[in-house]
Amino acid sequence: MPSVVLTDEPEVQEAASLSQVLRQGTIGSLQAALLAAVLLEASTLGLFYPRWLKDLLFDSGAFYLDTLVLWVVIGFLWAVLGRLWWSIGIVLSLVLTVGVANLVKIRIREEPVYPSDLDFVREPEFLTSMVSPVFLVVAVGVAVGVLVLAVRTGRRMDARYPRPRWRQLPREQALAVLGMRVGVGVVAAMLLAQAGQFNQPGNVWRGLYEVRGNDWRYWSQKTNYRSNGFVGGFLFNMPVNAMARPLGYDAAVMDRIADRYDVLADELNADRTGSLDDTNVVIVLSESFTDPTELDGFELERDPIARTRALMGETTSGRMLAQMYGGGTANMEFETLTGQSLGLFRPQMLSPYQMLVPEHADYPSAVGWFRSNGHDAIAVHPYRVGMYKREQVYERFGFESFIHDTTIGEKDTIGDNPYISDKSAFDEVLQQIGDHENPLLVNLVTMQNHIPVDDNYDDPVGVRGADGGEGKRIGQYARGLEHTDEALAEFLDELGKGPEKTVVLFFGDHLPGIYGSSVKNANKGLALYRTPFFIWSSEPGRNVPRVLPTTSPAFFLPLLYDAVDAPVPPYLALLDEVHRHVSAIQQGRLLDGAGEPVKEADLDAESAQLLADLRLVQFDFSIGGRFAVDRMWPGAVR
Repeated sequence: MPSVVLTDEPEVQEAASLSQVLRQGTIGSLQAALLAAVLLEASTLGLFYPRWLKDLLFDSGAFYLDTLVLWVVIGFLWAVLGRLWWSIGIVLSLVLTVGVANLVKIRIREEPVYPSDLDFVREPEFLTSMVSPVFLVVAVGVAVGVLVLAVRTGRRMDARYPRPRWRQLPREQALAVLGMRVGVGVVAAMLLAQAGQFNQPGNVWRGLYEVRGNDWRYWSQKTNYRSNGFVGGFLFNMPVNAMARPLGYDAAVMDRIADRYDVLADELNADRTGSLDDTNVVIVLSESFTDPTELDGFELERDPIARTRALMGETTSGRMLAQMYGGGTANMEFETLTGQSLGLFRPQMLSPYQMLVPEHADYPSAVGWFRSNGHDAIAVHPYRVGMYKREQVYERFGFESFIHDTTIGEKDTIGDNPYISDKSAFDEVLQQIGDHENPLLVNLVTMQNHIPVDDNYDDPVGVRGADGGEGKRIGQYARGLEHTDEALAEFLDELGKGPEKTVVLFFGDHLPGIYGSSVKNANKGLALYRTPFFIWSSEPGRNVPRVLPTTSPAFFLPLLYDAVDAPVPPYLALLDEVHRHVSAIQQGRLLDGAGEPVKEADLDAESAQLLADLRLVQFDFSIGGRFAVDRMWPGAVR
């Protein structure tokens, strides 16, 4: 905050010091805030496109608000530290760090940095695996260099304009400076506290961002950040309740809904003759497993998933609608295990594993349901336990054991791929089935095909039409898919030979973030958001060819029960009925019963009512009173 500059003329010194320091400090801090805002907007790449530049500077004016927020941050640090250049250096260093992370994340996952990403600071090894060590060292060096440069500049300014010690100041002047620092610090702290509550009703900052209308483009967070400013988009994604309270929600309403779907479940179950009570249920979320032959813009010399494609032709199968390109693994896992859709949560609920589930002592899921029906529940993820807070989440769901990278029996890798192979993961499942007397629910999340995929194998699949680094990455990725394809076929063959009945739900979670702009531009619409899935049973006669419309993982459980003709509880009956009318739900996207895009406002009355019922049930199960859990999904909470 303000410091006093001494000159040789005492009578001028007192008058000039405060006004000069305030004037120069105000201008300098504002210039630094402008530079910080430009760097952050540039990190979304929106600054270089006329459309986004128009949004930021004229339509929404978000750039000026972003600058104002950053100016408040600098002002707060200035008030606390009493050193303007240190404050500017800290802010610019943080801005550069966040900006680089944002550029990398957009390139890999087509989404910007979120507040919830701060959780990954606890997993530095995972973060460093996403970028080259050289790039990381350079980025850190630049950030540190900016801070050092700012501090050195501040020292040179101090040498040119010496500041007196506190005890050298006249009492009145010292009190004035102290009062100003306290006043600015308090006001800035209050404004920053408001920023942290951005999504609360009546928030000052949100009101400013919405002066020209509510234009939050939550269906595409990259677009949201570009049109509303990086800071505006970042604040929009600050923590908020998972769902708004649906109109009319109370215990009586939920009782009526439970009655309705109790009847529907009885109707569905009347003709079902199968059972899962004595059957192992294996859910396989295969990291980045996709069908690259469906994409335009390049050709592979051979089909990398030929065996899986053949299996899909013999079973219940189709395409899953991924939440995002390049990421979202834990969200797809959450939807599968809970039947809850990210599309029915508020758009700020970016990661239920990080932002929702750990806040509860327990959480309704298939884990509790299967355990209440005699299954032992095991989670297998051959990676670190801290990712997406899985250790806490699995405990809330009710898993009895969690097998991870340090406890898995086999830790084999393939070639130079650093991740544990899918074959080792499948062998662990086979071992667990053999070791348990009770039927199992196994939730397996693999890692083999996680990015980066550069130089993993010495025999990549040949690629035509994609040159340079992109073609190399595609060929390496396709070779990894072949390894998965082979290991999966062997896994199912072993299950088929075994004495126990087993049903397997297999699906890919999202496309890998390896494709360049040419491939992305050649695959508009849903092409970059579809992954294969199938449901296979070891029981003779259960596998019947059936191709389903594009679906969401929230509907996998009722589809699994339907594939084996097993009776369902009322909750899965509701999901089954919704799926017949709305085959897929993701944030900003709805597909009708035939798998075609549809707007919620255009749904027929029956579909709209089903969606409204599902929204009520999801609110009740997630953050509501759980009035209907025991009736609609008995045993789901452990």
